[in-house]
Order: sequence, then structure tokens, then C-alpha cells
Amino acid sequence: MNKHFFYGCVLFAALILSCSRPDNECDDPTNPLCPNYAIPNPCAGLTPTTADFITYQHTWYNVASDTLIEFHQHCLWGGAITLHAVQDDADYHWVIGAEHYYTREVTFQFGAEFEGQNIPLTLTVTRTPNTQCFPNDSGTATMTKTVTPRSQCDAAIYGRYYGAWDDNPADSFVFEFAYDSNGGGALCDDLLLIVGAKPNFADTCISINGTRINNYIKFGGSATDCYNPIGKAFLDSTLNNILIDYTLTETPESELTREHHVFNGHRIN
Repeated sequence: MNKHFFYGCVLFAALILSCSRPDNECDDPTNPLCPNYAIPNPCAGLTPTTADFITYQHTWYNVASDTLIEFHQHCLWGGAITLHAVQDDADYHWVIGAEHYYTREVTFQFGAEFEGQNIPLTLTVTRTPNTQCFPNDSGTATMTKTVTPRSQCDAAIYGRYYGAWDDNPADSFVFEFAYDSNGGGALCDDLLLIVGAKPNFADTCISINGTRINNYIKFGGSATDCYNPIGKAFLDSTLNNILIDYTLTETPESELTREHHVFNGHRIN
């Protein structure tokens, strides 16, 4: 046997053996008995004390399907508002106008007399701080956000938007939400008008069961002769970009077979 070949085989075998892991050696990084055990970070997932909170408004009609939708600064007067503190396991002190609250979550509403006013909502959170992870955390934090009530007639969701369906981005069109007070309804909630829910079809649909807040609307029901749109629309925090998730019938007259679409657009008025 060629000695060079022999020595090559020996070296190769040694290399294989050196790379082999013994059967009794584990490789679980969460097991302290394993050689690759990683010491967990005791501060992982923890945060310093925060007084941040989320602002929600109940959909306009307080019915069984009433839901909470996050809003950004502008709410509609007359509809219930819920504020939810992000921090858990703490003491809470809300100051809303002349009222004080001491629970993690508070629900209230503004009357028409507050329309157009910039109203501060202040939360102070107090808890025992984790100074090992956050040496500068005093355990107390305060945050103020401003909310401005609007009339439903001035809801930001009303308007015209230019965009396209996600599944057909090259075919852009205008989608519009408006209202018809049917002869002067003070709350602008008698009839919801939907214009242009299908490309190249500008007819107006009428929905009588729309529920809405400033930046959200749910529509559907009695729309006829315009492909019967049913769905939801959301404005982002800029109140300019909209996402409308809805279905249409394949023909204007039918309610049986429906097709799903997502419209992404931006405000044009």
C-alpha cells in the first residue's frame, strides 16, 4: 500500500473522529448541563416604567357587535371612548378634564359641547421599579395625549381616495365614502354613500347599517345595483392612507357569489 495513501486515510479518520459528538453530549442551549448552554438574560422582555396608553372608540352604534377601534387624536363626540394603559401591575391616575380615575382602563364620552376643543388626557403610572435592569427607572411616569372631538359629519373617513386593489395594482380608480342625511339628519348617519367600489363603475351604493368612528367605517347590507359591497375601511394615523377590505358580488344583481378585494389608496380631497 502506498504510504502516502495510508497516512491520508489515517488523517481523514482522525478528522472524522475529532468532529464527531459523543452520544451522551447534548446541544440544548437552554439546558445548563449542555456545553453550549447560554445564560439567559434576566432583563429580556422587560421594559422600564411607561405611562403610554392606547385610545379606542366604540363603533358609533352601541349594539351587540360593538367593537373597540383605535383612533388617533380625533374622536367623535357622543360615542364611548376607552383608554387602556400599556403598563401592567401598577397604580394608575388619570386626569381627564376635571375628572380623576384610578383604574388601568377607563371609559367615558364627550358631549357636543366639546366639539373642536383640544382636550388633554393625562396618565401617571406608579410601580416598584426594576433597578437591576433599569437603574434610572424611578418607578413613576407621566404621559399626556390630546384628543379633539368631532361631529360625525366631520369624520375623517369621508372623502375620495385614489388607489388600486392589491390583486390588480395596475388598474387604479377612485373610491369614495360620503353621507346622505336624507333631508337634514343632524348626525349624518341616515345613509352611507359608497361610490366607485369597482374599477370603471362609478355608480353610488347606499348602505343603511354603516358603523363608524373618525378613522374607521363598516359598511354593507342594503346596497343594490352596484355589486353590493360589504366590508371595513381603516385610515392610518396620518388620516390620509386608507385600507378597504371588502367583498363584491360578481354581478350587480346577485348576492350569491362574492369576490374578495383589498383596496390601498391615499386621500385626494
